[in-house]
Amino acid sequence: MEKLIERLVNADSISGYEETVRDVMKNELKDYADEIRVDKVGNLIAKKGKGSPKIMLAAHMDELGMMVKHIEKEGFVRFELVGGWDERIIPGMRVKIHGSKGCVLGVIGLKPPHILEKEEQKSPVKAKDLFIDIGAQSEKEVKKAGISVGDFITRDGGFIKLLGSRICGHGFDNRIGCAVMIEVMKRLKNFKGTVYAVGTVQEEIGLVGIRGSAFGINPDVVLALDTTIAGDTPEIRASEAVTRLGKGPALVIKDALGVINSQVRKWVMETAKKTKIPLQYEVMSGGATDASVVPMIREGIPSGSINVPTRYLHSPVEIADMKDVKNAVKLVMECVKLANRYF
Repeated sequence: MEKLIERLVNADSISGYEETVRDVMKNELKDYADEIRVDKVGNLIAKKGKGSPKIMLAAHMDELGMMVKHIEKEGFVRFELVGGWDERIIPGMRVKIHGSKGCVLGVIGLKPPHILEKEEQKSPVKAKDLFIDIGAQSEKEVKKAGISVGDFITRDGGFIKLLGSRICGHGFDNRIGCAVMIEVMKRLKNFKGTVYAVGTVQEEIGLVGIRGSAFGINPDVVLALDTTIAGDTPEIRASEAVTRLGKGPALVIKDALGVINSQVRKWVMETAKKTKIPLQYEVMSGGATDASVVPMIREGIPSGSINVPTRYLHSPVEIADMKDVKNAVKLVMECVKLANRYF
């Protein structure tokens, strides 16, 4: 699965530009689904099995990014943020601008500390004051490189292995969820009902893709597969985030938009207990997943979210534990096999 996650991480895409990662997912799923299609807004929908219950798995394909907003006469590129960035981590970042002539590398520059005024030293840097330097000396040179307003920008990073079972990369939110969903579809056999594996678009900017796909499929239940905050680093209090790396996937009991459906909660918790798969529980004050808006679709569709704990979310150096990823695959598979007892 590490190689699969690496391929997904290297498939650059932000909200609204999910084609690259969608192509990787389509290629991975083509031999394991009875039907694959792309809907009108770009969601990837792979179907396996037949009859009831209809189970929808959803993993969003997009990640945080930026977009070219303006090109200065001197050749610097101003940008607009796409998604929920932490602006503290942006200065000094390496990025890729995806223009009409291919990918152009750049860095986000900032004023050196040597010449900062005292007030500037105290003030946090804002994204609106930053710019991308691609080495160009003029606006004409930037445009000659194929860059124009509206081009999307991704973080320049990659996938690396750390000690033990830990892995690191950008876009784990939500390439991890996509990998879990793909692996479930590859391994699923001898189950009752129909499984829809849906790679959704534009989750990071408003949970967009899940709305139309869930409405169209009209499943009996939805499980979103995503990542969540791992609270096992020194700066996070135990009361702020309770999940830990290596302790299993987490079931979201509450997030910023609602509380999990009681039957879905029972289904996942009893399945984990029955199969002895480690499961953590999460009560969140902020954040949401694709599952959060599903109860508002049609007459209401039961939903829940199974998330892989991840450190440093929404940064270029997110860290996850492969043990949690593999246990998420096992749990989702077992949930699918037992779904007919609950729905």
